[in-house]
Amino acid sequence: MSGAAAPGMRGAPRRGLLALAACCVAPALARAERHPPAVLLVPAPVGSNTDRWARFVAPFLERHWPRQKLSLRNLPGRGGLAGVAELAQQPAGARMIGVLTTPVLLARAVEANLPPPMDLVAPLGALIEEPVVLVAAPGGVANLEALRAATGVSFGTPPPGTAGHMAGMRLAESAGLAPLVFPSAAAVRQAAAGGHVAAAALTLADAIQYLRENRLVALGIAASRRSPLLPELPTLREAGLELLGATRRGFAVPPDAPAAWRDWLVAGLEALAADPDLAAQCAESGQVPRFLGPGPWSALLRRQDEALRRRWREEPWLPRRT
Repeated sequence: MSGAAAPGMRGAPRRGLLALAACCVAPALARAERHPPAVLLVPAPVGSNTDRWARFVAPFLERHWPRQKLSLRNLPGRGGLAGVAELAQQPAGARMIGVLTTPVLLARAVEANLPPPMDLVAPLGALIEEPVVLVAAPGGVANLEALRAATGVSFGTPPPGTAGHMAGMRLAESAGLAPLVFPSAAAVRQAAAGGHVAAAALTLADAIQYLRENRLVALGIAASRRSPLLPELPTLREAGLELLGATRRGFAVPPDAPAAWRDWLVAGLEALAADPDLAAQCAESGQVPRFLGPGPWSALLRRQDEALRRRWREEPWLPRRT
């Protein structure tokens, strides 16, 4: 017998290979289509700190959210509240991921007499931490003990609702310092570097460049552990002061987002927080990857919201509306 295929059987091997290929391709296509394109909603103007951070982190998100294509959309307004409202009103199944920056977003809701943002959206998790540091001009206050002993001296903070303001006001109240609230982090940083205030509270991201250039010195960090970026700097807790404070940058999705997709996003964020490439690039700007999942972050946001609302009732930081 020759090696030729019998009539009617010549195409069988080819058909079999095609069928096998189809079986292999179908699951791959299903995986590729599992997560339709999503919008990364940035509640801030193009060129703002929040916008720059979102554009910096987007490629890392796509690395750890494989087959999830992202398109950025800026929606500034009301200090981030416009973005929360947009996220909250998305229909069931919508693929939108919003950037959240706290605690300042909570403060804007308090000022506007609106519900807590985390009640309107579904927090995915915090990814980045910018801890608060206490800083002073070189040759000025030498350490935290000297600052606490210098009752009545001026102490600078950034605008109300920021992490630096919240931590700074608690320190000022406990140590008898005279707080001066500045309109921006840049303004209070300049005042501290020039010796116009005895010390100031800033996030590490706002202070890191001045610290590297020796235009500021750090007195302590308001964190539960020493920062890998400043390992020699003691925490305030080590100095006997129970004071924590940090800006956190993270994400949320609409309240009716698909549960499986939401869980998949959370797992990707947790993996991203351990990515050494992200850590290396964050270190340049004074940021530390530190993941807080939906539960822990929501609980922290609620505590911060309650503290802000209590302070607003007792001593509002803006004129009340009439």
